[in-house]
Amino acid sequence: MATWPNYFPPQCPPATARQDDVLVYRLVNSAPPTLDDFKPTKIEQPERTFAEDEICAACGVSVFRNVKDIVKKQSRYKALRSKKIAFGSISHNDGLVLETFTPSHMTWWLQTSAPHRNFIEYIENV
Repeated sequence: MATWPNYFPPQCPPATARQDDVLVYRLVNSAPPTLDDFKPTKIEQPERTFAEDEICAACGVSVFRNVKDIVKKQSRYKALRSKKIAFGSISHNDGLVLETFTPSHMTWWLQTSAPHRNFIEYIENV
């Protein structure tokens, strides 16, 4: 049974979250990505108040299965426009994942000390 940080609410991650091997995209500040690029929103923004139905997702990190969806998200929010897109793999040993919010969006509850190790900067083929 996994041990989760103290800031996780009860029943988080949800019982429906699973161990998967999946290829995903994530918005990051660094190329190549660093450990700092994989901080949960709950840690990055400790003063922020989350709705009850958002708190568990805020304890994980956002990733997308479809690059078009992450580009769309990035273009919608000014604060995300300066970020880079990283591409990488999550293995079943890296934690739990679950589709959240939109079909391509997943929340990843980390169980690895080096989530950045399998990610590289995504560069679109032109």
